[in-house]
Amino acid sequence: MRRARNRSRTAFRAGVALVAAAVLVPPASLTATARPATPIDAAQEAASKPFVQGTQTVAAYDYDNAIHERVQVDVPGIDSDANGVTDQLTVDIVRPGEAAQAGIDVPVIIQASPYYARDPKTYFDANGTRQVFGSWLDNYFVPRGYAVAFVDMPGTFRSTGCSDVGGDFEVRGSKAVIDWLNNRVAAHTPAGAPVKADWSTGKAGMIGGSWNGTIANSVASTGVKGLETIVPIAAISSWYDYTRGHGVPFYDEYMGFLHDYVSNDASPRCVELTGEIEQDSDTRTGSYSRWWDPRNYRLDASKVKASVFVVHGLDDENVKTRQFGEWWDELVKNGVPRKIFLHQGVHLDGFTFRDTYVEQLHPWFDYWLQGLQNNVMKSPQATIQREDGSFTTEARWPAVGVKSTKLALSKGSGTGGLSIAAPSSEPVSFTGTDKESVDAVVLDPSTPRSDRAVFVSNDLAQPVRVSGTGKVTVRVKVNKVAAGIKARLVDYGTATRYTNVTNVPNTSKCWGDGNALDTGCYPETKINTAVSNTAVVVRTLADVGHYRSLEKKESLQSGKWYDLTFELNADDVVFAAGHRLGLVLTVEPDNPSIPFTGATITLDPTKSSLTLPLTGATASLNAPESSQARIPATDLAQPEPEKDPVKLMEQFVEASR
Repeated sequence: MRRARNRSRTAFRAGVALVAAAVLVPPASLTATARPATPIDAAQEAASKPFVQGTQTVAAYDYDNAIHERVQVDVPGIDSDANGVTDQLTVDIVRPGEAAQAGIDVPVIIQASPYYARDPKTYFDANGTRQVFGSWLDNYFVPRGYAVAFVDMPGTFRSTGCSDVGGDFEVRGSKAVIDWLNNRVAAHTPAGAPVKADWSTGKAGMIGGSWNGTIANSVASTGVKGLETIVPIAAISSWYDYTRGHGVPFYDEYMGFLHDYVSNDASPRCVELTGEIEQDSDTRTGSYSRWWDPRNYRLDASKVKASVFVVHGLDDENVKTRQFGEWWDELVKNGVPRKIFLHQGVHLDGFTFRDTYVEQLHPWFDYWLQGLQNNVMKSPQATIQREDGSFTTEARWPAVGVKSTKLALSKGSGTGGLSIAAPSSEPVSFTGTDKESVDAVVLDPSTPRSDRAVFVSNDLAQPVRVSGTGKVTVRVKVNKVAAGIKARLVDYGTATRYTNVTNVPNTSKCWGDGNALDTGCYPETKINTAVSNTAVVVRTLADVGHYRSLEKKESLQSGKWYDLTFELNADDVVFAAGHRLGLVLTVEPDNPSIPFTGATITLDPTKSSLTLPLTGATASLNAPESSQARIPATDLAQPEPEKDPVKLMEQFVEASR
């Protein structure tokens, strides 16, 4: 467990935390990239696997008879805590007892996590063997012929070694579990007896939310044999981009805090590593270096052999949407079999949406881990929750027909224009203070304000959809040596919009089988909506000082023009007919570690633009914004993104369960 000294030292930073993490899709068929599982004769299947009926698994085993065991897996060649002993990972396993008695091998669903030290002691029996898993996965899938394994990541809880916040220690350590399941590395019981996974088919899938999903991405990027699929939920694909917005650190001393938060501090070496990680991550400049490469899994996307089922919230401001967007782009380039589940929520697990999610996940695992020919790869690639809370399915993502469309910026009286037409030549200036802006800055866009630059399209005659990753290009000059800039993409128009998901009081549904200790029962959930006239759909931050490269921060010279391009966070949003598409730019502090006294940015519209992946009737965007009455924009669909330390930590730890 973490020492008391760490809790007091990181009281503030404990809130800003983790994670517990447009290119066009080629028109090729999804089945062209799917590696079909080996088909099994139906009669043979029925005789050998009672949990299979037709092309799906069903609950055939009694959870009360499940085998609970704990093993220690060796991590060959790694002694990260420098104690002279090879690192060992603790793995808690629950698997169907009847299958073991009948000699039926089963695949394994793995959830690796750095957070299990926070589980109550009542989850374990007197011998330290886990009896309660704090998840629905074991209740649901063990009766259906799966084993479920929960892994203490390196340097956390009962595993030895040191964590290193997404680096080689964590990746190679977690990979060792897949190797053990395939008889490539050794493991033993807590008493020291050798133990083999002779009950396993060798096929494994990794799943998890936040940090738990991030480790699934990282292990998949090694190309390890036996990892058939991953389900990264609200997961990171690049730790640099998780902690930075194009060179702007989101929080002070964040990487050190993350290591400190999850580390069990079992050795002096692990304690020392906290300071080293913070120093090497270079918060003071926010720049990228080769130190980040092992933590950037997109670099190794070509090695991914597992299929990938991405799950992410479109309003997740903890693990921002570029994490799935740019990871997805790399999966597309490398022909990885894939699906995606996008919801309107924040940093949430997919199970928040209960049936809608489980109906997608269950056949996915059946296909990739059990080899059942259920046509899951011929079904729609994308499940998307629309702005009103309803779910739709689509053939692929980004949307069919998406075209990268460049929108010009024009200065106006109060509100500037946003259109495909030629930009204006008159500069636009806006000023920021020593504080970061809040979302309310986008309201009442018709009123002139010195703290923002607003560009709005004409009323849309027909719906227009953004689907994928856009970018902002600006030519600016700054009157100070440093400044950040934030771009908010805004939907101006009245609509009934998703607000949140809440539990329904006095309801309960059991997901699979259970017992008195671990019931597997959860409240039903409800999607809530409200009418609003403004929605911030994308927020993206950038440092003007990193205009030339992310690898070097430069001091700005007053009066000199700088060209900066930065990608927006990925999104999928429909701007309804009668709505307006808006871009709001603000000045922001460039680094939380260095005092910022404010700055004025002057923008040259002729060399600035917003490029979006659009589909739909874009004719309304052809002409510059016309003079119209005041734009009603008085209430936001979503509250300001959560910044309270305690609530943020609750959010991403809860998402990891």
